[in-house]
Amino acid sequence: MKKNICEVGDYVEISTQDENFKGCLIPSTNKDIYVLKLDSGYNIGINKNKIKKIITLKKFSAKKENIGKIVQKKNLPTISILHTGGTIVSRVDYKTGATTSAFTPEELLAMFPEIKNIANFRSKLVRKMWSDDLRFKHFGILAKEIEKEIKEGVKGVIIGMGTDNLAVASSALSFVLENCPIPVILVGSQRSSDRGSSDAAMNLICASTFIAQTDFSGVAICMHESMEDKTCVILPACKTRKLHTSRRDAFKVVNDKAIAKVNYETSIYRSFIKCSSNLGCIEY
Repeated sequence: MKKNICEVGDYVEISTQDENFKGCLIPSTNKDIYVLKLDSGYNIGINKNKIKKIITLKKFSAKKENIGKIVQKKNLPTISILHTGGTIVSRVDYKTGATTSAFTPEELLAMFPEIKNIANFRSKLVRKMWSDDLRFKHFGILAKEIEKEIKEGVKGVIIGMGTDNLAVASSALSFVLENCPIPVILVGSQRSSDRGSSDAAMNLICASTFIAQTDFSGVAICMHESMEDKTCVILPACKTRKLHTSRRDAFKVVNDKAIAKVNYETSIYRSFIKCSSNLGCIEY
């Protein structure tokens, strides 16, 4: 095969002994296979050993979005979003087939413009932590970042995380952050933001609404209450489990009640319990 430097997103021509193919090079899970998105829209895999020549016809150039600057509003509280990766900030580039993530406040406002009327946002990527690979050291890393945000005087913290072990992470953090003075809400998404059925925006907006309006302190989870886009529930950190792989309402309280319910349409939340700390809650 004639050597050629090509990257994901490049428009290339691949020649084998029998045929020529033109298309956009997209990510491949097999290092021995090139995957092309043909002009017809179909994808084809070509074994590298069968390629005689590959030519880059057009280099990929990512278009930069004109996001604009964030205007801080003095009358709104400040919420910090700490990212660990996961579906909630992911979207698919259908030209390259690659998944991209948004981590800066500007990128988040471009994806979820509704949140700008709820609070002012700080946002940072702590580090990419695969949800199903979480270990004790990761909870320590998150706790230190949350401590920094508390010292900065934020109203609350949202942790964006993959859903596989989100319930385990919330339970662990509730012990690490005992007597936490602000709400720390873990938020995930069952479906990425580019999908019409995505729950990412609503989960994030409802978590932000709850933090902005509540006097709750401690660790909790915010996810869809049902399959419909009407309400999210704030779930207790130590009594919640993920009970389905893909349903938007996969997270359920086990042998207990939700802390609160947030109405997505009215931006009003109803609290079911009153908490003075992680350990002292009463129903009312």
